[in-house]
Amino acid sequence: MNLFGTLYCRTAQFITNKIAMPMVYFPEPKKITGSGCLANIPALLKDGHYLCPFVMMGKHFEHSPDGLRFLEVLKEIYPEVVTFDEVPPNPTVDAVYAAYYVAKKSNCDAIVAIGGGSVLDAAKIVGALLTNPRRPLTKMKGVLKIRHRLPLFIAVPTTAGTGSEATVAAVITDSKTHDKFAISDPHLIPKIAVLDDTLLTSLPPSLIASTGMDALTHAVEAYLGHALTKKTASYALQSVRLIHDNLLAFYQDPKNETARKNMQEASYLAGVAFTRSYVGYVHAIAHSLGGAYNVPHGYANAIILPHVLRAYGKKAEKKLARLSDVAKLTAYDESREKKAQAFLSWIEEANKAMGIPTQFQGVIQEKDIPALARHAAKEANPFYPVPKELSAKQLKAIYQELDTYDSRNKAN
Repeated sequence: MNLFGTLYCRTAQFITNKIAMPMVYFPEPKKITGSGCLANIPALLKDGHYLCPFVMMGKHFEHSPDGLRFLEVLKEIYPEVVTFDEVPPNPTVDAVYAAYYVAKKSNCDAIVAIGGGSVLDAAKIVGALLTNPRRPLTKMKGVLKIRHRLPLFIAVPTTAGTGSEATVAAVITDSKTHDKFAISDPHLIPKIAVLDDTLLTSLPPSLIASTGMDALTHAVEAYLGHALTKKTASYALQSVRLIHDNLLAFYQDPKNETARKNMQEASYLAGVAFTRSYVGYVHAIAHSLGGAYNVPHGYANAIILPHVLRAYGKKAEKKLARLSDVAKLTAYDESREKKAQAFLSWIEEANKAMGIPTQFQGVIQEKDIPALARHAAKEANPFYPVPKELSAKQLKAIYQELDTYDSRNKAN
């Protein structure tokens, strides 16, 4: 990016992160942890005198032993409890409005969201529509656009990666335009996060891999950015350490209770970190691919992460070296350059060990790259506080690295 563009971005970030954001309150959810703690929710709702909870969940959970048992207990207190399970892997505007109409008709006063990031994100937006009925989704797009707080919102993640149980954001796709966009507002932060590790025992290895690398991306992008605070730096570093020490163990054995709990905690910490300190170009690129080709978000982040970190070059080297120290990848007195390279190599080795490829292998259409790059640049610039500003032209080069057609063209 040229000097003028960089100055414009840095000025916008300074005003946002040093002047405006310190005046915004970012509440942290009340965290309930422990094996089997999902069972606490019915009594919690009853004790709070809530009359009509609305339960959004994934189909897999609804028909699982845990789901059937939870709904059975909940229905003893709320015989007419209303549920919704039609959220697609990348939540759409249509799915959110369908859930909203069900919740509105039931006059719900609390939302319990149980599932992966898609379910939690969709439920956040449903809550925003319930308390902001005159504000359509198009008016909520962006930052600080929600006027009223949500009903009681309880988030129960069934993966260890998205961090949506702790974040300020929800991401949604317009299925007509294929535009994937974020809604960010402190009102979206769940009131309660229930971290029950037993819900993760039946996760397939591929989902453990992609969501785990999603959590790593959240922690790394939050730490590398210029919006870091003392708290978010601490949380991001703790998250990276936990992921380094536990992700592969969890991937190899979902019954490993210690690894499960530690990955769930890492996801939560990373979620809190990027809620205040933002993300970067990895997410901007992943969102464009999710909107255009329905690529799962965590999987996209895992592939994109090393490519973007290399594009940052020297600008990210100091902090990558710190992350390498936290993960104990090299000797402490090793050079900064070698430490940063060790951290990049660890990401690539972890991806390889979990079957995540280095490229997307025929997903990205070359003709789409200019539009994808513009989409990512528009999302990230000027407000994402990244280590190095990248223009749409520079982002285009990253897209060209990300699919196998590039290597085929070079071979020809």
